Amino acid sequence: GTGNLLTTVLNHLTGKETESVGVEIDEVLIKLAYVGANLQKHPLQLFNQDSLEPLMIDPVDLVLSDLPIGYYPNDVRAKDYELQAEEGHSYAHHLFIEQSLKHTKEGGYLFFIVPNNLFESPFAPQLQNFLNETANIQGFLQLPLSLFKNKQAAKSILILQKKGDGVEAPKEILLAQLPSLSNQRALQDILGKIDGWVTDNKR
Repeated sequence: GTGNLLTTVLNHLTGKETESVGVEIDEVLIKLAYVGANLQKHPLQLFNQDSLEPLMIDPVDLVLSDLPIGYYPNDVRAKDYELQAEEGHSYAHHLFIEQSLKHTKEGGYLFFIVPNNLFESPFAPQLQNFLNETANIQGFLQLPLSLFKNKQAAKSILILQKKGDGVEAPKEILLAQLPSLSNQRALQDILGKIDGWVTDNKR
């Protein structure tokens, strides 16, 4: 979209050299991403195209995406994906997960903002089977419900690591429901638990 998610992460990687790439189909949004990156002085390569079409991008170490939720209208293109629907339109957010894994290096990480009910939809078993073959689920963090107008719109952060030689599954998957940002004590407690999980799973 406008690149806010990417630049927010880059703003916390001070002193580290990065190469960043963004892909967006909407010309207005990609112009906003360009302006925002320039104002924050982040070098950023941008492509104006459908992210589910073939991408001329080398495999990356990390993928970030606030997945667009809904159906993908291009059934012909969807046939190139394992996660295509057997009938009707495919879920765009499922195809984005598959496309992202295709362009991630072995052992690379993927962070997706997804609906809370990602693994409860009619196509969830197909997605779970695909992820079992291609990635290790590292974590599923439910964002505070106070951030959303209604419970149905609530989202989570799905953390994946692409499988590969020498890549081991985590000792346990990080599962947490983040408290309201106004509850500083509860927030500090959960952040401490997350830090502990990271320490326990370092290899």
